[in-house]
Amino acid sequence: MNRIALLLRGLPNSGKTTTAALLRNQLTPAVRISNDSVRYMAQPRDFSAFTIEASELGCLDLAISYLDSGFTPVIDGVFEDTDFLDAQHLRFRRKGLRLVTVTLMGGLDDLMDRNSSRDPLARMDEDRMRELHAQFRPGGLLLDIDGKQPEEVADDVLDLLELTSQGEEEEAAAAIDADVLFLRHGAPDYPQDVYPDPYGMGLSERGRDEARAARHAVERFVPHVVYTSDFLRAEETATLAAGPLGLDIRRDAALRERVFHTLAGTGLAEVRTLLGEEAERVLNGNSDLCEHGDEETYEQARERVLTFFGKLAALHAGQRVLVVGHGGPHAWLVEKALGAQMRGIRRMRWDTGHFSRFRVGPDTVSVDFINRSPEDIARSPRPVKEEP
Repeated sequence: MNRIALLLRGLPNSGKTTTAALLRNQLTPAVRISNDSVRYMAQPRDFSAFTIEASELGCLDLAISYLDSGFTPVIDGVFEDTDFLDAQHLRFRRKGLRLVTVTLMGGLDDLMDRNSSRDPLARMDEDRMRELHAQFRPGGLLLDIDGKQPEEVADDVLDLLELTSQGEEEEAAAAIDADVLFLRHGAPDYPQDVYPDPYGMGLSERGRDEARAARHAVERFVPHVVYTSDFLRAEETATLAAGPLGLDIRRDAALRERVFHTLAGTGLAEVRTLLGEEAERVLNGNSDLCEHGDEETYEQARERVLTFFGKLAALHAGQRVLVVGHGGPHAWLVEKALGAQMRGIRRMRWDTGHFSRFRVGPDTVSVDFINRSPEDIARSPRPVKEEP
């Protein structure tokens, strides 16, 4: 049931409230979200289109919040507007979530019988019942409730959810994209007076703290494998963030930042003389517009990185991959996702120790989010890691 919200919709007297409570108790940890209760908290408490739509949207917002905390929300209400629900299903999918709608369908005679058996103060006007029944549109998964007790209906809903989950797993297994969580290395311990040697420049104390802080987020993501650049600051980050979790960490030179190796250890004054007007940008981490001697060109570096991700997608299709690396490779991945040329432009913020998430195919890239903190990632529901 991971990352699924269940919405039970139906006419009054269809048993939504009791069935939702039964399902909440069986899907623990779960929470029941009643549209009637949410609507009752507002003023006015009428049945106008304004208040109904606001309460329904509030229910779904609350469901997303509970999903982020690891609960299975069970929402119940009439939810008459199926066009509204279609939009909400799309909204959930875009967040990597699943909204499953089950419509409890009862015949008019059965609903009338249920209505007449209720306390007189809780009964609905019969003419109003007929009106609602005539205009109610089915949506989502349909479940016949005629003559059934709430316990039977709850069992039927669980059967539908199991079938839905199986279908979702088959769909995921057939996916061709790799799910890539890209972690920027922690803050480096920059030398004060020379161009840094990327193999000798490790993390600062702050950078080690950032790497350790990322560990719980990595654990929540449950990667199948971890790739890291072979530059020391990235390797140390991967070791601190993923090593204690017993994950397979693979070093790959293709993930390196573009640097000028022949300048390593050169004094900053000489670097400024050699690189001219581009020196300050290079020293601040943006070498896009600078070429130097026989060093790797910008285009060669960009091609190196994008080739790596294309091969990674083929090797880990349908799997979750943690990549620990640098600003340049991240910028080229974003560039491909957006279909834009951004050479020299590093205005898209990506802090050290922060995450971005991509869907990477052999020839395609899409981006889910950029520059999210470890705390945000750690609040996401934990996916189930498949057994080999």
